[in-house]
Amino acid sequence: MRDLLALISLVCWFILMIWVYRNSPEWFFVPFFFVATFAYLRLLEPGKSS
Repeated sequence: MRDLLALISLVCWFILMIWVYRNSPEWFFVPFFFVATFAYLRLLEPGKSS
């Protein structure tokens, strides 16, 4: 079940990044992609849940 949720989460992330890329200028997307990906990975870190 956790594998399925992780896969769905990654697919949604991929779709969101494509949507943002198609609807924003390149100067905005590149820093947004790095910051958002870093924040997303921090959110997924095990053991950090409250």
